Amino acid sequence: MQKEIDEGIMEEKVSVLAERPRRRPSAVVVSRRAWLAVRIVAVVASVLLLLLAVALTALVVIKTTPPYCSDGLGNSGRDLANPGLFNDLTPSEMVKVRDYLLSQPRLGLTPYDQASVNSSYIYMMTLMVPLKTSVLMYQVGQDRKPQRAAKVIIYRGDSFPPKVEEYLVGPLPNIKYHRMVTSPVYRRVPIPFSSRPVDAIERAEIKAYLSIATEPLHNLFRESYGLKYNNCTPSIDCLIFEDFAPRGTESGERLTWFWAYRDTEGYYLHPLGFAIQIDHLSVDPSEWMVTRVVYNGQLFYEVEDLAERYADGTIRKIKPVMDNVDAQFSTYKRRGHHTFDTPLRGPRLIEPDGHRYSINDQYVTYFGWSFNFHMRTDMGLQIVDVYFQSEKVAYEISLQDITAFYSGYSPETSWLGLYGVSWLLGASSYELVPGVDCSATASFFNAYHFVNTDTPVLYKNSICIFEQNSGLPLRRHHANKRGGKFDSYGGLVSTSLVVRTAISLWSCDYIVDYIFHLDGTIELKIALTGYVQASYDLGTNRPYGNRLHESANGNLHQLHESANGNLHQHLFHWKIDLDIESPINRYQTLDFKTETKISFWYEGSINKTQLKFDSSIKHDEKSAKVPFNFDRPQHHIIYNNRAYNRYGTYRAYRIINEAKSKFLLENATVTRAASWARYQMAVTKYKDTEDSSSSIYAQGDPYDPVVDFSRFLEDNDTIVDTDLIVWVTSGVYHVPHAEDVPSTSTAANQCRIFLTPYNFLNHCPSMAVSDALRVKRGDGVENDSKEGSKSNLVFETFGTESGEPKCYQKETSIKTFKGDIEKVL
Repeated sequence: MQKEIDEGIMEEKVSVLAERPRRRPSAVVVSRRAWLAVRIVAVVASVLLLLLAVALTALVVIKTTPPYCSDGLGNSGRDLANPGLFNDLTPSEMVKVRDYLLSQPRLGLTPYDQASVNSSYIYMMTLMVPLKTSVLMYQVGQDRKPQRAAKVIIYRGDSFPPKVEEYLVGPLPNIKYHRMVTSPVYRRVPIPFSSRPVDAIERAEIKAYLSIATEPLHNLFRESYGLKYNNCTPSIDCLIFEDFAPRGTESGERLTWFWAYRDTEGYYLHPLGFAIQIDHLSVDPSEWMVTRVVYNGQLFYEVEDLAERYADGTIRKIKPVMDNVDAQFSTYKRRGHHTFDTPLRGPRLIEPDGHRYSINDQYVTYFGWSFNFHMRTDMGLQIVDVYFQSEKVAYEISLQDITAFYSGYSPETSWLGLYGVSWLLGASSYELVPGVDCSATASFFNAYHFVNTDTPVLYKNSICIFEQNSGLPLRRHHANKRGGKFDSYGGLVSTSLVVRTAISLWSCDYIVDYIFHLDGTIELKIALTGYVQASYDLGTNRPYGNRLHESANGNLHQLHESANGNLHQHLFHWKIDLDIESPINRYQTLDFKTETKISFWYEGSINKTQLKFDSSIKHDEKSAKVPFNFDRPQHHIIYNNRAYNRYGTYRAYRIINEAKSKFLLENATVTRAASWARYQMAVTKYKDTEDSSSSIYAQGDPYDPVVDFSRFLEDNDTIVDTDLIVWVTSGVYHVPHAEDVPSTSTAANQCRIFLTPYNFLNHCPSMAVSDALRVKRGDGVENDSKEGSKSNLVFETFGTESGEPKCYQKETSIKTFKGDIEKVL
């Protein structure tokens, strides 16, 4: 019974459930396909929003970033894998030469990093420049391309007697031979060991010797200067020594003075009145000795004697007065009157169409000019194989040496005569700073050297090439008609291509420029800057210079660290191998004088005085020596007797030396290695053997030099219709003055030489340059101005855009400057 009841209740529940209304389905039913479409739309929208954000960001960047111009004609950079005919040795070639020579048992060479003064080791290697005759025959297709080879200088301190040897190693890159060579112009064979430049190995030995030799003077250094030589803190309380030359007073000596300075920025202006002379002729440092010591103008022959007399108080002492504030006078920290200066950037170079020059490896072209450049370790930056408008102008233009001869009372300054080539002009050409040393838009090039090292060394950005605007018109004329009414105007801005390096020797910096002008002129310029090499002012130096600084107490009788700038003469010697269309040239002078005679055009005896010139052909080398003589003004012409321009005139180039400097030290023994300084210009017959007027051995022994330029003239060769070399000397006397502190400015210290066309062409070659302007009167002709106004002037710009630049040339940041040289491993 109960079971029936339960079943009835269940049926009733089921019935009730069946009668309930069904739940209504969702109002929106999304199919799987529709849902997929929605997701796709969402993704696309997200992507579009992201792209929009990116576009907006890019727009902001573009609007806030200056538009950069194109690179212009282009720069391929150095091709180290396939060096050209005139290219410097590549790092890989240097390594192959080094490894080859070290593997030759008969040479018995020690690796540089393991060598000592009494070892045999490689000091330097450079490119052995091929003979000119071989190059010229190759260029005209009459001979094979000259093989590359290296010239290697080896110091043999372990031979008896010790000597220097030079080797030719080649061909590169697959070396098959090495042979010892000797230049026929060398007067001394074998090369004396005492003539060699001081290298890093010898310098390290000297530093160690100085450390021991000056130990008895510890108290003197502390009490006199507040400084130490050993166990000191750099730029705080250190005393440093710098060596100068020549090394002795006669041939065969190696006696070097080491001057003491305060270790601070611009230490050249902080002489301390202490110097020590060391005899380091022997290859055994244990045999070196101190020969002289100078302290406060007093001479001693032994360090111990000076130390004892200083302790006894029997000599004149120096008391330290230099403080940190006073020491700032030699720094480049900004100081002086600030009221006239607002911190605003100066003008910058803009090249709206990019570089107008092209560089392929070390080959440069610019408005008809083409040439190669290369950096020699010893003589620095050189220009070779120069053409203008496809016509040969010069085979080589190069700096040969830089000298500085000083005067003074102290033993250091009174004998100081410096030969830059011995300190290596190329290896002293360091990194250039963009925007300061060169235009920030310049093309920069590295140099590689192998000297004082066991591996090639990279000199980053030591050469720069850029086009500059001089701020002057190269040519212009404004013509008026009678009454002052304008008639016409024509002009062209003076732009030129500059190939630059900067040589830092001793305290001085020499900015060397080879400048190529649009009118066919080549300008050779050296601008002098850097610090003055000061001496300790003892009062007796006064006839030889000016006082540059005096310590804070201002006591003229107790000078302490006062600095004196000594009189000196800078001289520069250039080699100019002009080939006017061919190597067969002549040299003539146009000698100016006056004449007075009766005028043909007037009745009576009316006299007319005027200038005239006589042409004088020089037939031999002795007649082609040009001494300093303002009483005989001349023009110097190198011409080709077999080549004419359209008017039947010999094609020629004229040489202009704007920096003639009378050499007064002809009889000084220290200048014998600079016999070239006697002549402002000399012309000699080309010889492969007379490739350089100086040598790296000049500084080591200037009294009996290895190379003596005056011997180039002794054979008195004929110089008519032959290959000629022009040797030009420029220079400047420098009496340092207060404005040379902290360093000399370039504005009034420039030496310039010009090589300019003289009937070489039919008209001014700059007429072919489109970046010019010609203005003529017209009759209501509409000019090309944007306003479209009517004007009676017609402006011709010969297809070149004359409007405001719409872009900026990309610059190299000053922060790319590193300053250090780097080993190439």
